[in-house]
Formats: sequence, structure tokens, C-alpha cells
Amino acid sequence: MERERPTPEQAPAPEAAARPTGRDEIRSAVLREARRLFSERGPQVPLRDIADAAGVNLGLIHRHIGRKEALITAVMQDAVRFGAARLENTDDAGEAVRGMLLGSSSHPEISRLLAWLALDRDAAFPPMVDPSQRPAAELRRMNDPPPAGDVELLLVFTAVYAWPVLRGALLDALDIPESERTGIDELLADLLARVVTRGSDAGSP
Repeated sequence: MERERPTPEQAPAPEAAARPTGRDEIRSAVLREARRLFSERGPQVPLRDIADAAGVNLGLIHRHIGRKEALITAVMQDAVRFGAARLENTDDAGEAVRGMLLGSSSHPEISRLLAWLALDRDAAFPPMVDPSQRPAAELRRMNDPPPAGDVELLLVFTAVYAWPVLRGALLDALDIPESERTGIDELLADLLARVVTRGSDAGSP
């Protein structure tokens, strides 16, 4: 005999998501949700919204990170360190730039936050990590092959940080059909890799 299935009213409620506990879990959850909300809504997002999204008490943000300016700084520093760490195991500036462009395209949150900060006159740009730890410093140390020069690096970083924000608008502006957009990120990454390592000869056969 088939057992009677419980009605929705009788069915047990799903367990609530476990709230983060401990300094490291709390900090990780807060940074994750701050990165997402800052990129979606800008730096004016209330800390309470971030606390609610992270499943923590507002006071824990103040205790483990600080005020909003400190939280923005922590988000940016975390992203810069992550980006620099991805470059540590290569000496090929072209391959490094290729990875940077594809990485920023796959995870556009930091590019969006940078755009918000650049456009928000009331938001003080947060201090970054030590200059020696920035991706630009990692690129400059590479020598197999090395970057061509600072102008090429300026172009690369403009593309890396602006492309994820403007991608859709630029593809629409150029009337590139959907059928031709597959693989466009890889093509752009390959072009930037050639530019950063060959400079003015990037367009040569």
C-alpha cells in the first residue's frame, strides 16, 4: 500500500542556510556579497544590505572589517592580490595579459566597481596594495617575452578593466551579430597579447 505523501503544509521546511561563523567565514561572506552588490549598485549600497545578503549582523562588519571605506578597500585589495597571484607562475607577458582579459570577462565585478568609483565624485578611491604587488609590477618583471612598454600596458589595462563593463554596448554599436560573438573574448585577448609584447610591430605579419 502506497504511503500517503505529506501535503506542502505538512512537509518539513527546508533548513535555513547556515550563517557564517568565525572571523574568516564572516569576512569571506561579507567580501563576496560586497563585491557583488557594489558592482551591481555602486559604492552607495548601505552596509545593512551587505550584512543581510551575507547573513551576518551589521556589527560584525564593523568589528571584522570596519566602515564602508574600509570594506571597499578590502574588496579592491583582495581583487588586486588575486590578480597578481595569477601572474606569479609565468614570465610570458603576452600569455599573462591574455589570462587577465579572459579572467576579467568571466568575473566582471571588479571592473564594474572600478567604473562606479571613477564616476562617483563623492566616493574616495580606496588605497590599493603595495605597488610592488600590483599586476602592472608583475607584468614589468616578465622577460619571456617582456611587455613592450608603458603605452602598451596602458592599452592593456584599459581593455582589461573597461571591456567587461562596455562589452555588450560595444558589440551592439558595431552591429556584430550574435552568431559572431562566440569566441570574441578570446580573439581580443590574443590581440592584446600581441600588442603588449610587440608594441608598434603588433600589426606586422
